[in-house]
Amino acid sequence: MENEVIKNIKDDITDQAELVIGQIEYEISRLHDDEVAHFKEGLKKEQDTYLEKELNDLEVFSVTEASRQKMDTKRKLLSLREYLVEELFKSVEDKLIAFTKTEDYKDYIKEKLALVPFDGGVIYCDEKDVDLIRANVKDVKIEKRYFKIGGFTYISKSQDSEYDYSLDTSFKTQTEWFISHSGFTI
Repeated sequence: MENEVIKNIKDDITDQAELVIGQIEYEISRLHDDEVAHFKEGLKKEQDTYLEKELNDLEVFSVTEASRQKMDTKRKLLSLREYLVEELFKSVEDKLIAFTKTEDYKDYIKEKLALVPFDGGVIYCDEKDVDLIRANVKDVKIEKRYFKIGGFTYISKSQDSEYDYSLDTSFKTQTEWFISHSGFTI
């Protein structure tokens, strides 16, 4: 009987130990699951933060790159615009210089000289136009002054006024007007 009591006590201790072990294993499993869930949640937050940062960096890069490309395009267009305007002005200037070598230019000078009320003033013209002007007006003082294109100016003595029929001035005035009013902008 004593053996049976010992056996019962032993069985009872074993049962109690198995219950305690089961409870401990359950607690360990639950703690393990909680810890895994906690780590998974932390990892998910970390992953979301990382992805958000990467997405933000990509957006910033995209905006920066688009802005850079827009500026490059604008710079190229401005350069092209400048080139086209320079070519236009150069072409017009070349045509005006070519015009000064024609009969029409001689007629232009005659017409403009007819508009001037000569009163003892001075005509300023380029060296290449002195003979042409002298052939069309008498008794007027003519002085040489550099004109890239041609034409003349007359400074009136009695009226204190200037008559400017130089193609250089006309070209400059029209160039400034074109730049201000052409609408040729980017």
